[in-house]
Amino acid sequence: MAENDKEKDIINIVIHGRGGQGVVTASEIIAEAAFLSGNFVDVHAYPSFGAERRGAPVQAYAKLSRKEKIWDRAQIENPNILIILDETILNQNIVSSLKDNGIFIINSAKEPKYFADKFTLSNIKIIVADINKLALEKGLTIDGAPIINTPILGLLSKSLTDLSLDNLNKVVQKRMSKELGKFNIELIEEGYKLAKIL
Repeated sequence: MAENDKEKDIINIVIHGRGGQGVVTASEIIAEAAFLSGNFVDVHAYPSFGAERRGAPVQAYAKLSRKEKIWDRAQIENPNILIILDETILNQNIVSSLKDNGIFIINSAKEPKYFADKFTLSNIKIIVADINKLALEKGLTIDGAPIINTPILGLLSKSLTDLSLDNLNKVVQKRMSKELGKFNIELIEEGYKLAKIL
């Protein structure tokens, strides 16, 4: 199999955020929903290694394979999809790790063109929505901080057809209480609608 074909068969996702924002939970929901699609034979979700504390920059990974078992759980250096929960951790090194023709998803009030220009992003699909504002308006907070790890999955669903809103909803319902699950599902759908794409 050619290297290009193999790359299309495996989708590598890196989620950047801060401790306490639920990056690991987001990666697990992504993996479970992808597996439910029936389009992947193996999926993995796991955190970065190192000290985690509330507020410190953290990463989580999801690997989705269409044809082969996934054997490695190494840190993903060059993802196909990059998800940024907290814009303040974004830098050129993080953005430069994204593969050509990749997908860049960010929680921000800025327009997609801002990121295209600032980071010279070409051949990259950019998807932006102000998930902080959405979570605060709808009351999805913990100790006053917006919870964005689930609503931002609506943006991912907008760009990755294998990750349907229906499957995301099933996973969220399974993982959360009925009331909290329903609330999170509504916000995932709102995130989907708010997505600005370039």
